[in-house]
Amino acid sequence: MNAVTIWQLFKSCWKKLFNLSTREGFGQFVSVAGICVNLLLSAVKLAIGIFSGAISIVADAFNNLSDVGSSAIMLAGFKIAAKPADEEHPFGHGRAEYLAGLFIAAAMILVGGELLYSSIEKIITPESLTVDAITLLVLSLSVAVKFFLGLFYRHAARKINSTAIGAAALDSFTDCLATSVVILSIGVWLEFGVNIDGGAGVFISAFILRGGFSSLKEILNPLLGDRPNQDLIDGIKKIVMASPEVLGVHDLIIHNYGANRIFVSMHVEMPATLKLLEAHEIIDKIERKLQTTFQISVTLHVDPVIQGDKNFDEHKELAIKILEEIDSRLSLHDFRVVPYKTGRKLIFDVAVPWNFLMTDHELRKEFQRRLIKLHSDDRAIIHLDHQYC
Repeated sequence: MNAVTIWQLFKSCWKKLFNLSTREGFGQFVSVAGICVNLLLSAVKLAIGIFSGAISIVADAFNNLSDVGSSAIMLAGFKIAAKPADEEHPFGHGRAEYLAGLFIAAAMILVGGELLYSSIEKIITPESLTVDAITLLVLSLSVAVKFFLGLFYRHAARKINSTAIGAAALDSFTDCLATSVVILSIGVWLEFGVNIDGGAGVFISAFILRGGFSSLKEILNPLLGDRPNQDLIDGIKKIVMASPEVLGVHDLIIHNYGANRIFVSMHVEMPATLKLLEAHEIIDKIERKLQTTFQISVTLHVDPVIQGDKNFDEHKELAIKILEEIDSRLSLHDFRVVPYKTGRKLIFDVAVPWNFLMTDHELRKEFQRRLIKLHSDDRAIIHLDHQYC
């Protein structure tokens, strides 16, 4: 059996274990690769660390061992994320991947904290080290292995847009730096007989903690509900506005329930003169295009817009003018005019921008004051829309 045959057999086994054509299958493959590499590295480093008595090497070994657990959690996360929607989880299980990333970040912080404590102890009560050139060679090889694992993780994270694998990539590059510092401390010991093992451990722990908190922040954002990707927002609006019958869009809301599990709703303004069946057909066409382009679930709502009515246009222009005087960032939609005693009642929604200083009550009151000053018999009913995208 030659090398080519062995390689083909190896690839065949992987294909049977993991469906690499799917996002979840590829994520599971990446997780298992991480488990194997980190398990090997932790075993080698632990043996060297115990033999040499270097706390920084032992700590580095346990750091790799924690990476084995992190990869196992990441594997479980991708397996759970691959489960279809059910009665209890109608939006699927996609956020399980975020939870896996959260665990990885938490593990980095825990390891960093433990290493910091052990390193401070070593600074207070230093011990002699038993190391040689072979130790340096093995650790140098482990840096190379971990660096290529980090590159592999980073490529995989970008390929399937995975925050969990992205956290694992950052962890791997942090490990490279950590082991490099260990090598430096050993080199100083061999060359000058000075033990900086404890100080090196403190330095390593600082980078591990920094990477852990950075990953934690990145993972928490989608779990808490962060602002959607601007390219997705612009792309959705561009496709919708490309239809000649569409006059405007507003109230865009994007919910993220995990990668490839995005739900979108939006109001679309169309001429009130359009027949209901015609408007429905246009909306269906736009929804299908959005779904195929961005792999999202879309629900569009039609808002009819009156055109060519002089009285309507005059009142709408008045409302727009008042809003611009209050704040040029304010915009209105869903505008209607109905009779009210001896005047008119203006009914509309106002899109409120981020960091708007006035409260809802203050904005309504100010608009009403300016409207009555110009048209004493008119009144306004305003619904305020706070933006989500």
